[in-house]
Amino acid sequence: MIDRRALLALLAASLAARPAFAADGPDAVIAAIYRRIVASYNAARRTSENGAFTWSDRKARYHYYSASLAKAWDRADAITAKGDQNPPASDPVTNSQDSLVRAFDVATERRDAKSATIIACISQEPGPVTPSDWGTIHYDMVLERGRWRIDDIRPGAGKDAWSLRREIENHKG
Repeated sequence: MIDRRALLALLAASLAARPAFAADGPDAVIAAIYRRIVASYNAARRTSENGAFTWSDRKARYHYYSASLAKAWDRADAITAKGDQNPPASDPVTNSQDSLVRAFDVATERRDAKSATIIACISQEPGPVTPSDWGTIHYDMVLERGRWRIDDIRPGAGKDAWSLRREIENHKG
């Protein structure tokens, strides 16, 4: 079993040494999401936009997420009682209820012709990003209809790790 500190050190090294990404690659999709969040930072309120713009409505879901994940999300919403909270219980993009993202870094963990895993490291402070359990988020991506889409988001690490897909598919209403 890999030591968590060793994994974080490896991730930090890979983030520092990564090549520039292709404009249409899966990492570019994730970087664009975080650029929007970081750009929304409001210093007076010390807040930034969360990732809800990617999943808050049906049209956004089918733009950012794979068809299978978007459909599962629609089914979960349909069985949620009126007034109850729809999944997810928190924002998977910022791994929080109250987002504050001021810096990010994105790296490709693995990629083949039709799928990829992208690692995003986020920070509540500006400047260089240091990988952390809370701020490390894995994105499983699929190439679908000529576009890279998110097929799962796996925020956190260790006992705090969770899967957006699993939360949505296991939702009982």
